[in-house]
Amino acid sequence: MSKIAILNYSGNVGKTTLAHDLLHYRMPDYILIHVESVNADGKENTIIRGENGEQLHIEMLLNDNLIMDIGSSNLEAFFYSGERESDILNSIDLFVVPVIPDIKQQRDTIKTVHDLLEKGVVSNKIIVIPNMVENNTPTPPKETFAILSTALQELNVPFDLKNGIERHQLYGKGNRLADMITQEDHFSLMEAAKAAGDMDKARYHATQHTRQKQLRGLNAHYQKVKDRIMSIINANNKRKN
Repeated sequence: MSKIAILNYSGNVGKTTLAHDLLHYRMPDYILIHVESVNADGKENTIIRGENGEQLHIEMLLNDNLIMDIGSSNLEAFFYSGERESDILNSIDLFVVPVIPDIKQQRDTIKTVHDLLEKGVVSNKIIVIPNMVENNTPTPPKETFAILSTALQELNVPFDLKNGIERHQLYGKGNRLADMITQEDHFSLMEAAKAAGDMDKARYHATQHTRQKQLRGLNAHYQKVKDRIMSIINANNKRKN
């Protein structure tokens, strides 16, 4: 049983994508709630406004396994609700804070972490996930995230680039991993199309084979990060017991 919140004062850092693809895709028994995400696309099961502390509290009481995707536009209201209903913040087992390389987003992430600590969240209940990491640039990720890394070290919050998710072009607008990964054998279909002399069809399946291989690689990395997240939650639970 665990409750996970994904949050950041910055928008466009990948909160909703990670809520679905990093967590919910491989934790289907968890209830996913969007706290008035500004990029809601109509697919959400439950949307709650950040200032509606009573409904948030009710959902947390009802659902032992919960993922909350908290939109940046509602984060201050969510914190305010947490102050009025102390059980909201106290019941969350881990706060996941995605961040991208842009300096503004790094500074917003520092503020997000700082405010969590100010509200009594202990540092071992916070994990910062570097997203859209550029590995093939003259500036290595360690230098790219230097501002954030230094600040988190001072706040005694861990920051591990092993959890970093590399920038990629695999997602179209609104796509989710569950919609994109298939078990279809595009390689065999490509070979069959080649044998039949249908090169347009062969090219299509070659493209899909390459894409599926990349998606499976991304999915495998997501699984490793998710496993680290759960190991932190389990370690924290052991400390409580």
